Amino acid sequence: MSREVLGVPASWDEVASAYALDVMPTFAFYAEEALRLVPLDHLSHILDIASGPGTLAFCAAPRVAHVSAIDFSLKMIEELRAHAARNKISNVKAEVMDAQSLAFSASTFDAAFCLFAITFFPDRGRALGEIFRVVRPGGRVLVATWGPMERRGVVRLVAEAMAEAFPQIPPTPKGELEDVASCIQELNAAGFHEVATHAFTASLRIESAEHCLDMMERSGAGFSDLRRGFGAAWPHARVRLLNAIRRRVPERGTETSAEALLTIGVR
Repeated sequence: MSREVLGVPASWDEVASAYALDVMPTFAFYAEEALRLVPLDHLSHILDIASGPGTLAFCAAPRVAHVSAIDFSLKMIEELRAHAARNKISNVKAEVMDAQSLAFSASTFDAAFCLFAITFFPDRGRALGEIFRVVRPGGRVLVATWGPMERRGVVRLVAEAMAEAFPQIPPTPKGELEDVASCIQELNAAGFHEVATHAFTASLRIESAEHCLDMMERSGAGFSDLRRGFGAAWPHARVRLLNAIRRRVPERGTETSAEALLTIGVR
């Protein structure tokens, strides 16, 4: 899906409830690694940017004083608030907010995290400048991006199946901030120092081709645009896509993995 599609709230509003169920369990591995890399304690106040349904926010909540979780998708924030209420988590506050215009005072947070969203922001430099402003001097920022396509098994699998099933659709473009040098350069340009990148890989099990496509349809932001583009022809197009996935996923299922680049800087 294009950055333009993924950079609007409606694409995420459509999948918010399923996203919380399908994606949070896997993303929790990345969130835990991010929290391991940044020194925090029971007095820490942290910011979770583009929090989605709150994966990192809820992993962090037991070990810090307060989490401010923001997202531009109202439905994602509603999922986050509902989870906090169900589980009686009182130190996570969720707000709808644009990361490029943070409604916080300067030097508010001891640390800020942004997992897998920075490349969707129309103006990354402005967003990183806002993060720099709201983190206290000496505080940390951690920005997670995905590694290159060849190190993201499930994404590569889906991209190859899409290209086979729908050759008329332009292929997925190369992502941004997929290499260590680019990640470090971007945080340095925003004013952070002691910038370093840590690679981390987590696994995802795909039970079957049907399981893979079901997840894409339920929780793939922007996938609705693909269905709408085919209109009444979607059922036939779906069969082509499912068959292309079947050629890549054994009947017994398969284990895939995805590499993340966790880039850390000091304010």
